[in-house]
Amino acid sequence: MPLFAADPANPDRWLHLRLVIGIGVTQIIGFGTFFYAFGSVVPALSADLGITPGTAFAAFSLALLTGALAAPTAGRLIDRYGARPAMSVGSVLGALSLIALSQAQGLVTLGLALVAMEVTATLVLYDAAFAALAQALGPARARRAITHMTLLGGFASTLFWPLTQGILVWADWRTAYLVFAALNLFICLPLHLGLRNAPDLVPAGGAVAPPPPQFSPLPEAQHGRAMLWVAIAFAVAGLVFSALSASWVTTLTAFGLPAAAAVTAGTLMGPAQVGVRVLDMLFGLRLHPLTTTMISTLLLVVALGVLWLTGPTLVGALVFAVLFGLAQGLTSIVRGTVPLVLFGPIGFAARLGRLASVRMVMAAIAPFGIALIIDRFSASAALLAMLCLAILGALALRMIPR
Repeated sequence: MPLFAADPANPDRWLHLRLVIGIGVTQIIGFGTFFYAFGSVVPALSADLGITPGTAFAAFSLALLTGALAAPTAGRLIDRYGARPAMSVGSVLGALSLIALSQAQGLVTLGLALVAMEVTATLVLYDAAFAALAQALGPARARRAITHMTLLGGFASTLFWPLTQGILVWADWRTAYLVFAALNLFICLPLHLGLRNAPDLVPAGGAVAPPPPQFSPLPEAQHGRAMLWVAIAFAVAGLVFSALSASWVTTLTAFGLPAAAAVTAGTLMGPAQVGVRVLDMLFGLRLHPLTTTMISTLLLVVALGVLWLTGPTLVGALVFAVLFGLAQGLTSIVRGTVPLVLFGPIGFAARLGRLASVRMVMAAIAPFGIALIIDRFSASAALLAMLCLAILGALALRMIPR
């Protein structure tokens, strides 16, 4: 049977398929337009505005940091009003911020447009999408849907890097952002508005009680302790992933690897991410999400250990890239499944917002931090620091009660 087979006689399965594909498409467009496209347009954008590429990236980092601080508020809004109105408003505001970005005339207007873009992104990207699936399907069914949806969302960079480059060949960076605004307004907005139909689709034979959760949530008395350790584990992992993803070639070349070899190794990350998500979709749903998270963290520990111990060799870099991609692919899934399984659906979006805020702040400072360690000490010291952080994440996971 196909992984996403729809059965017209089973509206419940059709609901799952419709939500996964619909929200998955919005995630591809959201990540592509709010995140991945910026790196491609920076050369043309900075030349047009009379600023350096470094200044443009600094403005983007500041916008990401502001979005991190806005994430808890976005989560509370989604819990209070529901995912449909929050994500629909996010699509409209996101389109307006992209239009504003296309009209930027200098550093100030660029910075304001980027801040508006990243703040509204908190209403439509992964954490909001996880909450939408949980609200539409319930906690028992949402875990499988989150896994399927993140598999689709993983294609954002694959599609939007070449799409952005194609638009830049045909027109300019301002036209690219007008196209991106249209995608959010005319594709994402209708899909988000369509979330209101989800509760009307029930399993054949009439409405039934939702299935019990696969794993019992924690008693409320343990929520505070568990949230602390989850936040630490997610934050340190996010810091390492962000640091290396943003400075992959720079870090590996500073470690002594030729740039061509670093790029070659980097091409293995994407297939590894998609492959591990497929494996999780097929076999991982029987595992507790904390077990999946520990596997992801240990893969990251081993990846960093391999690179640090093998030195600047191509074989070591290739193994590192595959293991790093496997770890990163699983991390995107457990960001949504761990809080849902541990704490249940009540206040789910608000918890995701708080966790995202801590994780995104760490991720925003990570590229600067890794560059500082490389400059002051060495690339080997930077890798060792990240290895220690990954081990800290594994220890934090061990402290979370079951």
